[in-house]
Amino acid sequence: MNTLYNLLKENAQLYGNFLELEHKKYDAVIKADIKALDEIVAKEQAYYLKMRGAEQKREQLSEVMGFGDKTLKEIIELSDDEEKPLLSDAYNELNELITEVKKINGMCKTLIEVRLHRVDKAMSQLGEKENTYTDIEHKPGKAKSLIISKKI
Repeated sequence: MNTLYNLLKENAQLYGNFLELEHKKYDAVIKADIKALDEIVAKEQAYYLKMRGAEQKREQLSEVMGFGDKTLKEIIELSDDEEKPLLSDAYNELNELITEVKKINGMCKTLIEVRLHRVDKAMSQLGEKENTYTDIEHKPGKAKSLIISKKI
């Protein structure tokens, strides 16, 4: 179970670093700093790969421990009484970080959607909406503009 604890702590550190990056992304979105946002998105891709690797490690460890497809919470519940509080604390720390990442990510998504809506509305008011490509598959009858001019 010590390896499970180490894995949880490693994941917590990974998500903690990712959370810092997400806060930087939120600031870049607020400031409309496209260059910084582009750099952050490139860094995010590396974190996504690391997260996938961490998940694969967890799955392999679960198999080795004989827990198969059980969740971390179930594995912790099945652990020894002396290890349970340590594993539970590490799990809760990781869970809080993941929840915070989801929260800041949702805020970024909402902010970007609002800004895209404003751009779309401005394009309509300028009479340029007809000159942009649309996402017909998005919603039949209500195609969303992709903000790419057909004139280009």
